Amino acid sequence: MFYSYMVYYILGIVMIPGIILGIWAQSKVYSTFNQYNKIQTKHGKTSNEVARFMLDSGGCIDTKIQPIRGNLTDNFNPKTNTVSLSEAVYNQSSISSIGVTAHEIGHVFQHREGYAPIKIRNALVPVINISGLLMWPLILIGLIMEVFYYVTVADWFIYIGIGLYALNIIFCLITLPIELNASKRAEKMLLATGEMDQEEANGVKKVLNAAAWTYVAALVTSILSLLRLILFIFMMRGDHR
Repeated sequence: MFYSYMVYYILGIVMIPGIILGIWAQSKVYSTFNQYNKIQTKHGKTSNEVARFMLDSGGCIDTKIQPIRGNLTDNFNPKTNTVSLSEAVYNQSSISSIGVTAHEIGHVFQHREGYAPIKIRNALVPVINISGLLMWPLILIGLIMEVFYYVTVADWFIYIGIGLYALNIIFCLITLPIELNASKRAEKMLLATGEMDQEEANGVKKVLNAAAWTYVAALVTSILSLLRLILFIFMMRGDHR
């Protein structure tokens, strides 16, 4: 068992590119957000005021807006139909805060319009939760069966486990265009409603593009995690055969 842990952790070297990309992406998000957080919008409205106006203008008068603790913890919960804006965003009127707010409003309209990718992602959430619980037990059962030469049955357990792990990649692949679409909607809405001019919208685009890199990093990390898992399985199988 100790040997298995050692092999798996040594193979963590495969994750280095993903870790570096993730650190860079987070750094880019915070540096870009902070840069445009120092620039106030010309109209001077706070993020929650802009959110309320955009929602009401789009016919989402029943969608609630509330503050939430944390930094850049902004989100839209379709179950409660609530947009939660973080402390760094809620009462602020900077280009960054308005951009982040508009992005979350973009998610509101995705749900309202029945945007296909978001339907697929929502359907995958419970599957992903279950797969996370079943993946390792199935793989470990398969590896143990190989020790006792139940190779055919072992292969089934291992391949199913790998397949469940691969669902994370599919989830990330679907999430990326959803986030990009919400950002595109945000830019269009801010211009169409007159909440920002083109110069300010260009700043919003930079902020949201920086945020998009975190989802690219998540996708790369998922792919590398799967590669690490496959290498681990083949190394362990090689020791058993």
